[in-house]
Amino acid sequence: MSIQNDAATPPPAQLNSPETEPFSPPAFDANDFARTRVPDAAKRGAGSVLTVLVGFVTAFFFPLVGGLFLIQYGAAATWIGLVASFLVLIGFALVVTRIASREGLTSELLTRGAGFGTVGSVLTTVIYAGTFVIYAGTEGQILASSIDLIWDLPNLVWYVLVAVIFLPMAWNGIRSMTKILAYTLPIYFILLIVAIVIAWRRSGGMPAGMFDAMPAGATGGLVGVLGVMAALAGTIGINPFEASDYNRFIRAEDFKKKAFVSVVVPYLLLFFIAMPMGMYFTLSTGNYDPAIYFVGLLGLFPGVALAWISQIRVNLTNLHVSSVAFTSASETTGARPLTRRFWLVVVTLISIGLMASDVIGNLTTFLEWTGIFLLSWLACVVADIVVVRGALKIVTGPVEYREEHLPRFNIVGVSALLVATVSGSLIWLLAESPILTSLAAFISFGIAFVVHVAVAVLTKGRTYFADPTDPRIAANNVAVRDKIG
Repeated sequence: MSIQNDAATPPPAQLNSPETEPFSPPAFDANDFARTRVPDAAKRGAGSVLTVLVGFVTAFFFPLVGGLFLIQYGAAATWIGLVASFLVLIGFALVVTRIASREGLTSELLTRGAGFGTVGSVLTTVIYAGTFVIYAGTEGQILASSIDLIWDLPNLVWYVLVAVIFLPMAWNGIRSMTKILAYTLPIYFILLIVAIVIAWRRSGGMPAGMFDAMPAGATGGLVGVLGVMAALAGTIGINPFEASDYNRFIRAEDFKKKAFVSVVVPYLLLFFIAMPMGMYFTLSTGNYDPAIYFVGLLGLFPGVALAWISQIRVNLTNLHVSSVAFTSASETTGARPLTRRFWLVVVTLISIGLMASDVIGNLTTFLEWTGIFLLSWLACVVADIVVVRGALKIVTGPVEYREEHLPRFNIVGVSALLVATVSGSLIWLLAESPILTSLAAFISFGIAFVVHVAVAVLTKGRTYFADPTDPRIAANNVAVRDKIG
């Protein structure tokens, strides 16, 4: 949605809507529109969105997860869990990306106006950034284990060196990163295809057990399926927001016909190519760690090169996204001297700590725990879009995002997020049933959804704006009340 179109949208434009105010440049890169709506002139095609999102699919993280699922839950449970998780993710992603396309707002700005307020949304920003820090630690540990095959040093030494290597590459932001990502892509695909072919020949075709393997000690059946979905809860929670940050550049009137390319295709590749590829290599080589089996397939130096090319591509993005998110959160709370470079160093130090704590060995635990927070956040935004603004029309007009028009805290989203995450965490920690434990993140989603709507109804939407008498609150606008009625 463009600024011009927003200004023409009744009734908000007639009621001192923020959309009637002049366009102001964003605080970050002008091409990012990180602090305002994306204007029509900056809208792009679905192909550019697809290219960016597919870049994440090249991470070793996803083959690693696929191999872990196979070992822990068996092939059948893994496939069923992947299908179910994909369908759930796509459903939520289409809701959030559609509103992002219409509003032209980042997930952070969208969250502000969807029931959190300016400082309240910092909670979700920290969750978002923290998840990418976990990804950075995972990718870094894979790199450390690969280079350790060439030169055996204490693990902590490699963890520090691997983390520090990324600092100069990410120091100057997205422009220098883009060149690195572009130059490494052809080499990545060549080495990957060679590894697939070698594994195929060694196995005499498709490895046996791709659909029915049941390794010793694996937990199959319903418990296995739910275990896969629990580990993917964070992926289900974070990717609709990640996709929305890019789909905001697609025109609202084009979204329906472009959504398959810009939303569905990237996650088809993620769930049914990248993660099953981990199953494929695990069955072919007997190892689930990409840093190990690619060396076995390609040889020492080509295998390590593939690991580094893949991880450099993805970890630069992890570090950049998390540092920018933390910068945004600190600015919102008034800590403006804490720049992106400061947070880049902080994120690097945290990733070293995660590697030292063996983030890969505890990966499913990390993923299940972050899934509780991420699905609770997603539930609040979906509830706001579908029920508060959609079915009940408690708040009307374009989503507000500017600090001067919003409260610092909106009890609607903040209370729902806190109640849901605390409840889900207690279930996850204390439940003795593995089924209940696996469902903790999804129970959190349900709790957050219900609480968000309930509090919005009880407060009649008056906590959504700095001015509780704002006419965009349906209860304050006779014309809107009559139209709804």
